[in-house]
Amino acid sequence: MFRRNLDEPVLDDSEMKELREDLFWELQTSGSVFILGHECTIFELLEDMDDEEKDNVFSMLVRGNDEAKEYAVKKLFAAFSSAYDDEVLEEHYIDEKTTF
Repeated sequence: MFRRNLDEPVLDDSEMKELREDLFWELQTSGSVFILGHECTIFELLEDMDDEEKDNVFSMLVRGNDEAKEYAVKKLFAAFSSAYDDEVLEEHYIDEKTTF
């Protein structure tokens, strides 16, 4: 019987990247995403940013051009990636796959 080494990651780098992007897409389109039973919202990510970074994101979103919006999305993605590292996302993935 094959037993996975518990020290080895379940997801490879490309699968982890895809999972993170999928969860972030859900966050962008719906305003929130559940990870391990915790609701992560865009507002929560903004609250965790320092004031200058938060002001920059708001400023870029208000400007309305594509380049400014792209900057804001990149900052939110960085905050999301920081809040939910690979270990947490892998645990979320395993939990999602084993929940009936």
